[in-house]
Amino acid sequence: MSKKQVMALVAGVIVFMLLIGAGTAYFFLKDRGSKAEEPPTLYNYAIKDYFVTNVKDSNKLFKASIVLVLNQEGMDAEMEANLPVIRDKILFILRALTADDLTNPDIQDKLRDKIPTALNQAMGIDNIVSVYFGDFVMQ
Repeated sequence: MSKKQVMALVAGVIVFMLLIGAGTAYFFLKDRGSKAEEPPTLYNYAIKDYFVTNVKDSNKLFKASIVLVLNQEGMDAEMEANLPVIRDKILFILRALTADDLTNPDIQDKLRDKIPTALNQAMGIDNIVSVYFGDFVMQ
C-alpha cells in the first residue's frame, strides 16, 4: 500500500468513528431536552347519597358510595342535572350483582369499567373515565 492509500484509509476510519460517536450521542441524549409526558388532570364528582340495593337472588343488601372521575373540569352542573340518570344507571348495574359477584376480588375493577361506559353512553358524553368507591359493603 502506498502512503496516500494508508492516509485515505486512516481518514476514512476517523470519519466513520466520528459518525458512530455522533449517532450514539444523539441516541442517548435526544430525550434529555424533551419533557416527560404528564398524566392527564382528572377531576372528581362525589355523588352525595349512598347507593343501597338488594343483592340479586339473596336477602342481603349492598351499600356503596361512588365518586365519578372526570377528564374535564367544571362538569359539576352537568352531573347535577343528570343525577337521576346517573343514579338509575348505577343502581341498575348494582342490582344485577349476586353475592358471588360482590365477593369476587376483581368486582371493583370490573365496575370501574362498566359504570363509566354505561354513564357516558346514557349521557352522550365521554368524560367519565373511572369511579372510586368510598364504601363497598354487603350486609
